[in-house]
Amino acid sequence: MNITEIVILSLPLVVVLFSLAFMPLIAPKLWHKNEGMVFTIVSGISIVSLYSMLPEANHILKDALIDDYLPFIIMLFTLYILSHGIHIKLKSASDTITNIAFLACSSLFSSIIGTTGASMLFLRPFLEMNKDRIYKSHLIIFFIFLVSNIGGLLTPLGDPPLLLGYLHGIDFFWELRNLYPYWLGYLAICLGILYIVDKIVLHKENLEHHLVKRKFTIEIGGWLNVGLILATVIVLAIEINIYIKDLILLSFCGVSFYRNRITNEKIDFSPFGEVARTFLVIFIVIAPVLFILNTNSDTIHKYIIDMSDGTDGSSVYFWLCSLASSFLDNAPSYLLFFNMAGGNPQELMYVYPNVLTAISISSVVMGAMTYIGNAPNMMVKSIATKKGIQMPSFIGYMLWSCTIILPISYIASILLSR
Repeated sequence: MNITEIVILSLPLVVVLFSLAFMPLIAPKLWHKNEGMVFTIVSGISIVSLYSMLPEANHILKDALIDDYLPFIIMLFTLYILSHGIHIKLKSASDTITNIAFLACSSLFSSIIGTTGASMLFLRPFLEMNKDRIYKSHLIIFFIFLVSNIGGLLTPLGDPPLLLGYLHGIDFFWELRNLYPYWLGYLAICLGILYIVDKIVLHKENLEHHLVKRKFTIEIGGWLNVGLILATVIVLAIEINIYIKDLILLSFCGVSFYRNRITNEKIDFSPFGEVARTFLVIFIVIAPVLFILNTNSDTIHKYIIDMSDGTDGSSVYFWLCSLASSFLDNAPSYLLFFNMAGGNPQELMYVYPNVLTAISISSVVMGAMTYIGNAPNMMVKSIATKKGIQMPSFIGYMLWSCTIILPISYIASILLSR
């Protein structure tokens, strides 16, 4: 395969990722109107190029759509449906310790119901809890850091990148066994910084405004769906055929639908429909690139090891994947570097565990670096803005993330390279 063919096969992925990252910022109305048409054309070009240049085209598309996309989207759909059936009503005083405890617990749930599900489930009670506060933007920023990103580091259910790793053969409990020290470190340092920042802000507020002291009360609805989510974890953890798992997960969705009909609850499917369409396009255009990376992984990995002075290259993978995850979608970023490192789950788990750790942490955590690094970031910002909270600009948010997330990640990369 010559360089011209590689460029032609890779170009649709570049167009899709940069469009997703920057078009909503540059021309939001024009992009919203024409997104479907653009993605249809780019997907068609990718498929035609694939069949024109690679004899393995049928096999490549089958792997991408049947073996990867279908179970991936079914798992996301299950978490989306089940998390929508859980309701939390919370009243509490908005003091620093309460906010820290709330974010710590919510971050843990991010690894169970996913960062998107946890963000949507816990944001509204968090806003309600802090409705009497004058200055709230820093609380939402830390919510994005912890609940929408860092919290999803412990299981494949936590974030789409890790779910893709699970579908490619990574053990269900690998992240829990290997990433919990990093999860705990990020969580503890971020909460420690929040404690200092919120104490300063509260002192300023107390001089200007009297906060209402409310008695702590919490109401949780949808216990059936809580049980179904726990059952989902068990199903994904046991060793059975992936298609059987898909059928079981869809049956859980059916039970939740039946419950919703009885209780007259409605689910808005439009956000998930948009996610499903976007990932379908991503899986189509990324398929030939993953094939190229797999075919040349030995050469690429050797080059990265040479770049890193003979170590396993984990720090290089960490920062390359961090850069991609910060400005592009973190799920394809994970896939690209997973395949760049060879794509062999057994080898990555047991021969190069630091490389897999680097790719996993950077794809999940560094999605917090910008509003566009992870889908829940923009949703949280949008909801907060509609509630009247003045959120920082794109650059303003990056000043927060570069001040807090980047130094912690630098420490993590040093620990990985030892």
